[in-house]
Amino acid sequence: MVRICGVGVCCQDYIVSSPRVEWGDTALVSSYHAQGGGLIGTALVACARLGASCDLFSLLGADAIADEITAELQREGIDTSGVQKKPGGESPFSFIHVDEASGDRTIFHRPGSNLHWDSSLSMPRIADSQTLIIDDIYPEMSLAAARLARAHHIPVVADIIPAPQNHELLRYIDVLIVPKHYAYQNGYAQNLDAALDSIHACGPTTAVITLGSEGYVYSDPTSRGVGKAFKVDAVDTTGAGDSFHGAFAYGLASGWDTARCAEFASAVAAIKCQKQGGRTGLPSLEQTLAFIEDRRV
Repeated sequence: MVRICGVGVCCQDYIVSSPRVEWGDTALVSSYHAQGGGLIGTALVACARLGASCDLFSLLGADAIADEITAELQREGIDTSGVQKKPGGESPFSFIHVDEASGDRTIFHRPGSNLHWDSSLSMPRIADSQTLIIDDIYPEMSLAAARLARAHHIPVVADIIPAPQNHELLRYIDVLIVPKHYAYQNGYAQNLDAALDSIHACGPTTAVITLGSEGYVYSDPTSRGVGKAFKVDAVDTTGAGDSFHGAFAYGLASGWDTARCAEFASAVAAIKCQKQGGRTGLPSLEQTLAFIEDRRV
């Protein structure tokens, strides 16, 4: 069985769907969901649904929100023994508004507070995994994990936007997947090849830029390409990027090349978007492969 470890944020999401309204106005909520979220938490749930054995290393407060978060992850089969719950800390959560017409979401996030990594607690299972997924929410923890992975020749997939504060961490990342606003905000809107090159310049040997409904572009040492998005009736895009990261990591752990990993990840994200919530619609491996095959036919 594929084993994937994740180091980074997990949180609780409170999701409402309603029409889009002007600030200060009122809208009727058509649906409501409370479920776990967070970059790495949701990426690992995607991996677990695909059949991977998953371990999470994260930080939470010793509070009721933390209990909700870890209980759901455990129901998904994810080992949460590496989640440190800190007395006096506050667990992160998000309020998410989903535009019921387009499926686009707006996130209002409260980060965790008073959450400090205890470096004396090791992360030994990383050395036994096929892939590591990280973000930079808890940078010292992620850097230690990425260094451990590099020492054991384990590829690292990251959900990080290049910036001066994560320059050192980027040196230990093999696959960096960023959203389109990275390219747009850095002057690469009309030159995605240059955006890919800028990612390589930071250290990662494989770069992927997700473009929403426009698909994605990718680059690695042997190839560069463009992929189309799978067309679906999107209900909620919450967690689409997280699921893309998780599915890409699953493909990488399975020995697939970049093009196949990206296509597979795009399919998982598309399937997810057909149901509300960041995790509700996450598919199995069989569902994903059938989805891809149906559209090829």
